[in-house]
Amino acid sequence: MPDTVAVIDVGSNSIKLLVACLGSAPKSLETLFSETIETRISAGISRELPSLSEVAIAGGTATICELHRLALAYQPAHIAIVATSAVRDALNGDDFVQSVFEATGLRIRILSGPEEARHIGQGLACDPAIAGEPRFIQTDIGGGSLELIRFEGGVIQQALSLQLGAVRLTERFVSDKDAPLAPEAETAIRAHVTKQLKASDFNFSPRDLPLTATGGAFTVSRAILAAEAGIDMTQSEPLLEREALGRLKQKLAKQTLHDRLSTPHLPAARADIIPTALVTIDALLEYAERDQLTHSYYNLRYGIAADLLFKKK
Repeated sequence: MPDTVAVIDVGSNSIKLLVACLGSAPKSLETLFSETIETRISAGISRELPSLSEVAIAGGTATICELHRLALAYQPAHIAIVATSAVRDALNGDDFVQSVFEATGLRIRILSGPEEARHIGQGLACDPAIAGEPRFIQTDIGGGSLELIRFEGGVIQQALSLQLGAVRLTERFVSDKDAPLAPEAETAIRAHVTKQLKASDFNFSPRDLPLTATGGAFTVSRAILAAEAGIDMTQSEPLLEREALGRLKQKLAKQTLHDRLSTPHLPAARADIIPTALVTIDALLEYAERDQLTHSYYNLRYGIAADLLFKKK
């Protein structure tokens, strides 16, 4: 289809597909198809010399092949595959790139940290709910990294990528992922996140500047909280209160991995890292002096699609 693109986003904990075309409004996108497959390729990401295992490369390649097959049904004019922290940081990232190329004929573009942050910001700018906001801060938490983007007048003024992803921190600070999160592990995660945020010198002021969030940890949290309220996530408000997220953290952190697996809308592949993700979110909100944030689905995939589509115009 003309003016239709497909984007496959290879994250640390999941691999996602977006098929989109130009929307009717200026600088807008229409989602034709979207799919997420929970495929963690980032095991070992916290090691001093991180590398992708053969199992991760094979599993990731198989998932990309399936998403590629789904994308082809829409006859996109262009298909882009991008990879972030897990492949970026791996010593053998090129092996994964080669595996995917041999299977699909497509080259993965490995994004740098600043490129990832910039494209996430571009994606969020396509959200109709954000379009009227000239000034806000965006955060995105993945398996390998945490992005922070500051918008002023609709333009990115500051964009950072920090190694504070949920898989990375879980591997570093959680010794037993099957057990409840130990209080000392939570304390260590919180201290580390706060230290890295302080060292980044990111500007969160003023306190009334809206904070918007993208990424799987926020999507899953919103879905769980909506289910607890007896509503579907599509009917829930995008506003997430720190208090509600804190209660969810306390609940899930006290559970064993086995018990967490029965939580509605919590993917099994994320059950081991969700306590760490929620501790990270709470530490971020505390450091940023925010009581709430607004969740958006418009993440990296949308930024890449916007870049491809808007350049054609």
